[in-house]
Amino acid sequence: MFDFGGKLATCIVTTCLLYTATFKSLGILQQLGYQNKAFQRWLKDKDNLYFNRLFVWSVASLFAGGLAAVGVSLLGKEVSLVAFVSTCFLFSFFFCITDKNYALKVPVNVTKRLQRLALLYIFVSAVAIFILISLLGIIDGLVKNQVYSLFALAPLAFTPILTPAFLMLGNAVLSPFEKRNNARHVRKAKRVLDKCNAIRIGVVGSYGKTSVKHILSTILSSKFSVIATPESYNTPVGVAKTVNSLNIQNAEIFIAEMGARRVGDIAELCTLVNPDYAIFTGVCRQHMQTFKTEENLLKAKCEIIQGVKNRVICGAELRNKIPDCSFLADFEKDKCNYLDKKKILSLELGATNTKFTFEMGEERLGVTTALLGSASAENIALAVMLAFELGMTKEEIMRGLEKVNPIPHRLQLIESNGAYILDDAYNCSERSAKEAIDALSRFAGRRLVVTPGIVEGGELEQSINENLGELLAKAQPDFVMLVGKKIVQWIKRGYLSAGGDERKLGVYCSLQEVKELLKWELGAGDAVLFLNDLPDVY
Repeated sequence: MFDFGGKLATCIVTTCLLYTATFKSLGILQQLGYQNKAFQRWLKDKDNLYFNRLFVWSVASLFAGGLAAVGVSLLGKEVSLVAFVSTCFLFSFFFCITDKNYALKVPVNVTKRLQRLALLYIFVSAVAIFILISLLGIIDGLVKNQVYSLFALAPLAFTPILTPAFLMLGNAVLSPFEKRNNARHVRKAKRVLDKCNAIRIGVVGSYGKTSVKHILSTILSSKFSVIATPESYNTPVGVAKTVNSLNIQNAEIFIAEMGARRVGDIAELCTLVNPDYAIFTGVCRQHMQTFKTEENLLKAKCEIIQGVKNRVICGAELRNKIPDCSFLADFEKDKCNYLDKKKILSLELGATNTKFTFEMGEERLGVTTALLGSASAENIALAVMLAFELGMTKEEIMRGLEKVNPIPHRLQLIESNGAYILDDAYNCSERSAKEAIDALSRFAGRRLVVTPGIVEGGELEQSINENLGELLAKAQPDFVMLVGKKIVQWIKRGYLSAGGDERKLGVYCSLQEVKELLKWELGAGDAVLFLNDLPDVY
């Protein structure tokens, strides 16, 4: 067997090739919030080919390496071992090349945490491989059989299959440190916020949070100095990152989007932000995989009412839900001010814009916006209600409304070579799906829908996606393009059971395949709706 230098060189090269070939698995773990259990579920998914590819890589390396070792066996044991290892290296190199065809839709975000995990992954892999090579050398010395010696390093071919275990072990070792590090950043942000004189606003709900935050921030900026959490930063760590990286001391208003997957998440964010006001858009069956029940979902979202100091501006549908919440005290319910849809007058839903008049007390605001759908009118109304609460005049609000632009990937209208693209890739709820399908129906040309379905529905996921299929059947688009395997079967079932035309329905393996087809299919006047774009973990 190899001497120490040979073992070390084999270990280093093997580790480098394994890391290069499996780097994207770090991106998957990152998308799953660095949760090992979720990563295991992803690996076990029968529709997930990642583990299958690792297995093929290992078996191919084993057989090719074995043939190479036998082919040069007459030249001696050392030459056979070198031939076996070199062949394994060659197949690892081939895997790296072919893996380029499996690009992640969500690129790996090389954060400091990911860098630390990558280093630990490399270290764990290197130690495990070196120990394995050493043990195989000891066994070879004990067996002392020439035929066995030719294949003494055969188990090395199966190290690709072990890489997920190496990664999860490194993550498990690192997680306690990361939790303490995150807690430190959150404590620092809380100290900054406690010293800050800015009015603090939380935005909560199963849908529309990012859109409302964007609209509210734009309106308030016409009078105040405003800082808002960017994109979908809606966790304690996301909020803390915003607070710690920006000069929030000079801000007059701080807006924090607040997300939740479990009971207690909003309460934790309220402890951090200590909001003076809030907007609560509404609830629907979302993240049911973690909430389990609709009662838990409502209870979690209502934590904003318990945590806010002054007033909560609530979506219209909550008028029938919050008063019945037995877990809320009467004084907490009194904090709520509900949107009255009757105050949204003369609503005109166009294909490329939305027009309405909003009545607020004695004031009437005529609004024309590039935001699409009735939900956009309600989102604007909620933001206007809070702006009035904060003392803004009609003129100041109108100046802000004139600057409100479409929010990327939230029913964003894009024109391309005469065709219309409705990009609703970041929305993933029943309500937003209905809004998007309704928006598509207002276009006069051919109408197409591309969707992988709605996820994180837990036990209700099948029902939710069958309902989506029924919605699509009733809307009667000219063609429906379903992307994926498991979830889309439920959409197809709902679509056909509601009388949808099977000839207008297609199932495709990947979004890239659909995009290539659309390059040839789309013409001037056509409209295509991209309804949700699932990340790689689904």
